[in-house]
Amino acid sequence: MSMKMSASSEGSKVEAATGLRQASSPTSGAMKWQSPAIFAGAASLVFAADCMLQEMESVDSAHDGGHSGFFLLLEVSFVVVCLILPAMYIHTYTGSRARKEEFSKGLPVEQPVSGGVRGEEVQKQPQLRPEQVRLQSPPPVEQGQRRDLRWGAQIVMAVRTGDQARAEKLLERMIASGTELDVASFNSVIHACAKLGDMRRAQQWLERMRPSGVEPNTVSYNILMDACAKADDAAASEFWLREAVASGIPPNEVSYATVIHARCKRGDLKGAEKWLREMIDMGVEPNIVSYNSLIYAYGRRGDMEGAEGWMAELMARGLVARVTTYTAVIDACGKAGDVSRAEMWMERMMCANIVPNVISFSAVMDACAKSGALEKARYWHKVMLEHGVPSNAHTFSVLINACAKAGDVAAACQHLAEMEEAGVEGDVVVYTGVIDACAKCADTDKAKSVFERMQARGIQPNVVTYVSLARPFAHVGNWQEVERLAQEMESQGLRINEYFLYALLVAYAVARPRQAGRAEMAYRHARSAGVQANKHVTSALSRAVGRSRSHELAAECEELGW
Repeated sequence: MSMKMSASSEGSKVEAATGLRQASSPTSGAMKWQSPAIFAGAASLVFAADCMLQEMESVDSAHDGGHSGFFLLLEVSFVVVCLILPAMYIHTYTGSRARKEEFSKGLPVEQPVSGGVRGEEVQKQPQLRPEQVRLQSPPPVEQGQRRDLRWGAQIVMAVRTGDQARAEKLLERMIASGTELDVASFNSVIHACAKLGDMRRAQQWLERMRPSGVEPNTVSYNILMDACAKADDAAASEFWLREAVASGIPPNEVSYATVIHARCKRGDLKGAEKWLREMIDMGVEPNIVSYNSLIYAYGRRGDMEGAEGWMAELMARGLVARVTTYTAVIDACGKAGDVSRAEMWMERMMCANIVPNVISFSAVMDACAKSGALEKARYWHKVMLEHGVPSNAHTFSVLINACAKAGDVAAACQHLAEMEEAGVEGDVVVYTGVIDACAKCADTDKAKSVFERMQARGIQPNVVTYVSLARPFAHVGNWQEVERLAQEMESQGLRINEYFLYALLVAYAVARPRQAGRAEMAYRHARSAGVQANKHVTSALSRAVGRSRSHELAAECEELGW
């Protein structure tokens, strides 16, 4: 008895937890009279079918048909079908009706439980009524708010696609409709105007912010400062920084980094340093970008001490130098001709677990190449490949220039072949470097072969290429080939310069017999085309026509305004 009660109470708990007690549902009451009627009808149908089958069987027996087994099977099948169909109907009907009524009253609807979940597990799953679900849903967005969000998104999209006019039109509509405006929409339109260089419109939108009830922020002024810096207008960039301060808007590290970069870009290192000191005095902590600008500016000048000084300061402030920072210092050392210090900074970067990039390796290789240290340049190229950094056209150009400086034509051609095998697209600088290496060794055949390879790859030679190619022919007095190269160069729209004129005059001077008349004609033609006569051109002309005649030709050109 106690077991039955406990089982009953346990079942009632599950039914109470799931809300599925059918005894209390109206559907179960309606079925009290429907279920017996259905089963009575099914029994009557079975009885009638049984009588009919017995009669058919008796008739078959009278005629000795022998189909008693068939009629027995048919009778059993009919009885089974007549019992199963009512049961299925009752089960389906009661289940669907119960769910409909429970849903209409806000009761939880029983869901099929996968994986054989037990009653205890069902109790752990909280059931929410529909009204509870509605209360927990986020409040609906008002129509005006949806419209504001839509316009803001459209403004951002217009700015991204460079459609300044559409961005401005959308903001005008927002202002005219009286919707709530935000600073982000104004900043987006200001950025669109500044990006296209329309500073007048950008300034007008900044001035319309406060009358529209929107206060500009630091980003608003930073956008204008950055646009001015990119336009190489350092004074205008500084103007907007001062305007921000005057308006009570505090500039941040990006603001100061922008004006510092603008001054460094113009080579005004004193002006850049002044802004950095003011930045620190105002309590704004400099970032790595500000120091990178200064180090790079000193590096371009070849001022190794200045670049290293700023590197030391940024490290003292606890900033972490980037790969670009180290590369700028390495480049400064290379320009100063100090290979040892360039290599030292390269090793420091690697010890700091900063992986050098192809620009870093090219910088140290270039420092080695300029000092004629071909083997050191090759060493760093090997280290670069070991670190998994692929070579590019500039890397091979540095190597080839180092070979040219050392007069190693074979090595230059070898690196050119390596570049082509690696699938690196060479440029005119790379091929010109190999041609120049051949020229320094007076290897005219190899120089011409490389020139033809360059043209076969669709690379157009420039004036420097023609000068490098003409030089070995000039030094052996082959003025015919140098003249042919001059004609080919001019047919491609390239004008001869003082370096090619020098090579042409040397070819006339070295030729046997000397070509004085051709030298005079070439000199007059070049001067009339605006080519200036430097000391090398004057010296070559003296060798070709004689010193006195060269002075006369120079005076004639001066009188004609050439």
